[in-house]
Amino acid sequence: MRPFVPFGPDHLAVVGALVTLAAALVVSRSRLQTMDDRGIRWVLAAVLCGNEAAAFVVALAHGVVVVPLQLCDLALAVAVWALVTLQRSVAQIAYCWALAGSVQAILTPDLVWGFPSYWWIQFFLSHGVVVLSVLYLALTGRVALTPAAVWKIWGLTNVYAAAAGAFNWTYGTNLGYLAQKPAQPSLLDYMGPWPQYLMTMEAAALALFFLCYLPFRLAHRNCRWTTPVSADSPPPRSSHRH
Repeated sequence: MRPFVPFGPDHLAVVGALVTLAAALVVSRSRLQTMDDRGIRWVLAAVLCGNEAAAFVVALAHGVVVVPLQLCDLALAVAVWALVTLQRSVAQIAYCWALAGSVQAILTPDLVWGFPSYWWIQFFLSHGVVVLSVLYLALTGRVALTPAAVWKIWGLTNVYAAAAGAFNWTYGTNLGYLAQKPAQPSLLDYMGPWPQYLMTMEAAALALFFLCYLPFRLAHRNCRWTTPVSADSPPPRSSHRH
């Protein structure tokens, strides 16, 4: 079995495939918005749940109990919840956690073995489908992100970090990479030593969440600019709040 090589051929191939699929979703946006997509959403949810269940069984067969408490695991659970229920607040959380966390995991995966190892396939299937799922929800109008929602999601992420830190302290784990940096190269390598990088992670998370909000901000501004204004309508205020 070949060791995993960051940005090696297998890594670049899966990143390229995900970018292509994401672009296809963007191009198909108008058509997707007019479809009865209950079947699509349930299939995506089933793939995510099935992949996680299979990973638990495979790990257990090797004497390892997988505790799915990483933030990406929670992003997957919330994405499944959003796909099934279409609750806006849940979809907002899934969207931010997936694009800020799961995308980062795809770009800098903490893997030991490369393709075609089972865990390579499981990892990229899990993270890739989560990202594509939240993009699908956003492109079909199921995500409506606002600055207030961004702050709430950042606060919720800090609640997770506090709980994960307590769990790490008690059981010697490394949830959220709060105890130490991953073995593979990642952005954390540029954020200083522990515990300095924890504070940098705080700022980076907030910046990434607001970056997730940027498409909604631009779409809203473009809508205001392109909407015809009648002669009887009052001029737009320059200090409009969103």
